[in-house]
Amino acid sequence: MDTKDTSYNPQKYESEILKFWESKPYFKPEYKKGRKKTFTITLPPPNANANLHVGHMTGYTYQDIMGRYHRMIGDRVLLIPGKDHASIQTEVVFEKFLEKQGIKKRELGREEFYKRCLEFTINNANNAREQEKSIGLSADFSREKFTLDTDLTQTVYDTFKEMYEDNLIYRGKRIINYCPRCHTALADIDTEYKEEISSLYYIKYGELVIATTRPETVMADVAIAVNPKDKRYKHLIGKTIEIESIGGRKLLPVVASTKVDVKFGTGVLKVTPGHSKDDFEIAMENNLPIISIIDNNGRMTYEKYKGMKVKEAREATVKDLQALGLITKIEEIVHNTQICERCNSIIEPLISYQWFIKTQDLARKAIEALEQEKFSIHPKRQEKNYIRWLENLEDWCISRQLWWGQPIPVYYCEGKVTEINKNGDITEKVLGCGEITVSTVKITKCPKCGRKVVQDTDILDTWFSSSQWPYSCMGGIQSKDFKEFYPTNVMETGRDILFFWVARMVMMGIYKTGKVPFHDVYLHGLALDREGKKQSKSKGNGIDPQEIISKYGTDALRLSLISGNAPDQDFKLFDEKVRGFRNFINKVYNSSRYIILQIENLDEKDKKYIRENLKFTKESLIKSKMNKHIEDISKKMKLFEFGKAAFNIEQFYHHYYCDIYIEKTKGISNLEIKAELVFTLYQNLKLMHPFIPFITELIYRKLNGLNVLETQEEVLMYCEYPIIT
Repeated sequence: MDTKDTSYNPQKYESEILKFWESKPYFKPEYKKGRKKTFTITLPPPNANANLHVGHMTGYTYQDIMGRYHRMIGDRVLLIPGKDHASIQTEVVFEKFLEKQGIKKRELGREEFYKRCLEFTINNANNAREQEKSIGLSADFSREKFTLDTDLTQTVYDTFKEMYEDNLIYRGKRIINYCPRCHTALADIDTEYKEEISSLYYIKYGELVIATTRPETVMADVAIAVNPKDKRYKHLIGKTIEIESIGGRKLLPVVASTKVDVKFGTGVLKVTPGHSKDDFEIAMENNLPIISIIDNNGRMTYEKYKGMKVKEAREATVKDLQALGLITKIEEIVHNTQICERCNSIIEPLISYQWFIKTQDLARKAIEALEQEKFSIHPKRQEKNYIRWLENLEDWCISRQLWWGQPIPVYYCEGKVTEINKNGDITEKVLGCGEITVSTVKITKCPKCGRKVVQDTDILDTWFSSSQWPYSCMGGIQSKDFKEFYPTNVMETGRDILFFWVARMVMMGIYKTGKVPFHDVYLHGLALDREGKKQSKSKGNGIDPQEIISKYGTDALRLSLISGNAPDQDFKLFDEKVRGFRNFINKVYNSSRYIILQIENLDEKDKKYIRENLKFTKESLIKSKMNKHIEDISKKMKLFEFGKAAFNIEQFYHHYYCDIYIEKTKGISNLEIKAELVFTLYQNLKLMHPFIPFITELIYRKLNGLNVLETQEEVLMYCEYPIIT
């Protein structure tokens, strides 16, 4: 810190401070010997396919605040960073990257595609790591993990095999989200809903009229459903209705289901289990047949419309229904269409053979863990949502038809030879045993009959591997780190993945280790623009955190992401807001500079007096206020009220410490007051450090260099957190 500078220049100091922190193992839990209590966060691994966005930086700021605070209260802190291979997201991003070079995925072949995609993700991961460091993240990067690392993949495979042997994993034919463009099954989190104008078609079904947005699937109808509480149709339940439709007349049973919305359309639902998740469940409940008429390319397979895309078939079907006099009216409605998050193609619910996890027992144990207070969710109101989601959780589809990711560790005994006789007839002879083998290591021969095996071509859902992150990133359950740092203390992440990731980590953690993987879950909100809209690159309202850092400094951005925010609360982020916090950081610099200038040229005798009298004076103007402030911030840190703590720190320092206390001490030049000024500044620096680490580290180093502090700690993060005196 150069006291000749009359204002703080973050560009001058931040990179140098960052190098200083990285010069020694300050971020490793082993740095301080003798500490017994551990504090661990396994940081949510960002997708290794692009730069980090504001959401990532928000999470890292919260995580770093907790890490620095716990070092100061005497804990051994471990923040484990990592990167996620993000199967579908990365595959789509990399495909687009190749297309710009005129290369198609199929032209490369599976092995070459994987090799190049790995290089692509490693390069992006290296870039993301530097961005993580730029926010001041005090993680132990020597322990960083990638979800495709060999040891992590081994843990994932071990779990797959255990669950298969426990009859929790099975291959079955069920309805799934399917993207016809990406040609893969999708998790719900890999899809979005797009609001669009659509048509609602009212179609005669015998004596009934049914409203539907999908007339192109009438050929796959197997029943009619009504709500059992709907008095209009209660008398029809259990009966069969003869209807006229495309393909001729047919009989459809009337079944009861609470899934039918009595307020939608006419309150009657056509049951098409091959192309609707709700309809599939109704079919399972009523033992109904399943008919599929749309293939994996999103094209019709029904003879009259064979080869047509769904939209084209819809128009043709409507014309044919109108010709039969079966459409009574068509309404225009606003409809939510499910689309693939990455390519924006319309999702088709399709029946498909996939690998699934039975979730009923896992979900029950995850609910019990929360109800028995084995962990807590902040804010508490999200606990009801967590329970509700788990109570309604269907079996989890964990297979994806992609090339990028962890291949499913399943091998099929090929055991067949093809023979062509003299007439050209083709016959197949079964030679093998047809055995399915789950193996955590690659095999080429069937363990049962010794013949050739073929590995399943699907890969594992990214969420299956990331659900095991809290223990897999430690090297598995036999590792030294697992035994020392598991269960972890906090899982801090965005509220939007409470269900898709947090709940699954709880399920898998309990299954694999017998323990909930963390004691607390802290959910942060989403960053919005100044009008309160979600930030998006496509909308042009996204904020690049690196641009903000280069313009206003890291500490200003950190405060902008945290101050005043409550858990789960969305917040606005815009240029002027960050600029305001930059001004506060400058206030911290100048007020500290004022105090340092008063002691900088003192002789060693006077500095020794200050060092030995770091305390409040007998008639202190700030003692009661400062003690109350320390008590308030300490309490808020323990209660996970980080947004309130940041706001109160800023308000106290700006409006009381600077504007009142320092102003009142001006003109008083005795050493006792100087010692109190240094003492109170030091206390404030320690309170502020978890939130604004760069400016506080800079000032601390200057004070420490002047030999006026009692501590000999090299870095502020290891100084003792303030206590009431």
